[in-house]
Amino acid sequence: MEKIILPMKVHAVKLEYRRRLLEQMTHGYFSVKQGKNIVVITHDPKAQKYSPKRPRILRDTSRTGKLYIDSINSYLKVKAEYDILLNAWKTAYRFAPPRVRFPIVQFYDPHCMNNEYYNKQKSNLGKYISDNPTHSDHGDLKSKNELMGSDVLKQIDIPFKYETVLNIPEADETINPDYLASFYEIDRCIYIELCGMNDKDTYSARTATKINSYAKGRYRQGREVIFIHLYDKYNFDGVVFAELVLSAFNTMIPDSALEWGTDLYSIPISS
Repeated sequence: MEKIILPMKVHAVKLEYRRRLLEQMTHGYFSVKQGKNIVVITHDPKAQKYSPKRPRILRDTSRTGKLYIDSINSYLKVKAEYDILLNAWKTAYRFAPPRVRFPIVQFYDPHCMNNEYYNKQKSNLGKYISDNPTHSDHGDLKSKNELMGSDVLKQIDIPFKYETVLNIPEADETINPDYLASFYEIDRCIYIELCGMNDKDTYSARTATKINSYAKGRYRQGREVIFIHLYDKYNFDGVVFAELVLSAFNTMIPDSALEWGTDLYSIPISS
């Protein structure tokens, strides 16, 4: 699949979210000194005396050094994500990214589909068992289209759960949405339904019934659910899939959440 460009507001939110995380994290890196593996601490929120010029150096096998390993690994992961996002921003735009006013409050959220909602849901609860499941790094899926959708969500860094359970009392129906995707940076999640094989009358009728059930339950297209229609099982388009998901993410970020005029390039993040 061709490279996906993040919408500007999504890009800004992902960047600022990680910048704020980095401000709260212990900074450092791993190195070797005199043939020994060491942990170098360049910033510790609990001990302000450490800096890149005056780091704390510990053996990685020491009791204290072991305590820092997980936090430094977490820092290096977030720092790498931040650097990739910042470099991509500089490539795409001639101006600095904005600050973001967190938390981002949704104007209307009838189902409280936030991070807490997402974390409570359990995956792989679909009752239908495929005679020919698709095995993947995401687990056993019902179809190759679901595999391609899962791969796209991973590529655009959107966590998801497969086939959770959703009860819709207004429609007297319980369904297993294909995906529950997390926009965790803005404390939101959304259902994604792959509506495939619309060339098959029976399947198409079931899809129409499901869409109607979502509507009865006040699940709005692009807000609480995304329907991605496939005319047959062979026409999955990863670019369209990604753009629909990212468009929903982008729409959930109000323009008022962005604060322009602060040059984030000038804010150092130590190594």
